[in-house]
Amino acid sequence: MSDMQVELSNQSSQPVSEKRQQRTKKRRTKLIILNFIMLWLLLIVGGLYGAYTYMNKVEERLTTQMRQETEQKLKELDSSYETRINELDSSYQEKVAALGEQIDELNQLLTFVKDNSSDKNDDSNQLYSQINEIKSQLQKLQKSMELLK
Repeated sequence: MSDMQVELSNQSSQPVSEKRQQRTKKRRTKLIILNFIMLWLLLIVGGLYGAYTYMNKVEERLTTQMRQETEQKLKELDSSYETRINELDSSYQEKVAALGEQIDELNQLLTFVKDNSSDKNDDSNQLYSQINEIKSQLQKLQKSMELLK
């Protein structure tokens, strides 16, 4: 019986070792599949992180570029505005100076007419008072122009 027992134990040990080999193969297969899935997940997560980082850099670059363009256009608009204001100011100053000269000439003419006219004629005095009113309005206009600067 001892041979028989040995034989039985050999037969029973072979399926056990085959079962162990099958289990280890299954474990290895599961580990390989698990490692493969983990590798793919790692690649996907890395790709998502890379895309997120790239989009942040692109957004930052675009924001900086737009800010610079906006600042440049604002500077251009400011200089254009200043140029226009200076042109208008000089134009108004020239017109006011010319008007002032005309008023002075008219005032001198009225003074001359007033001196040469008789006491009966009061029309020159009315013109003289109108010219004084125009002078006061001109002074107000000059003050408002100075405020615009």
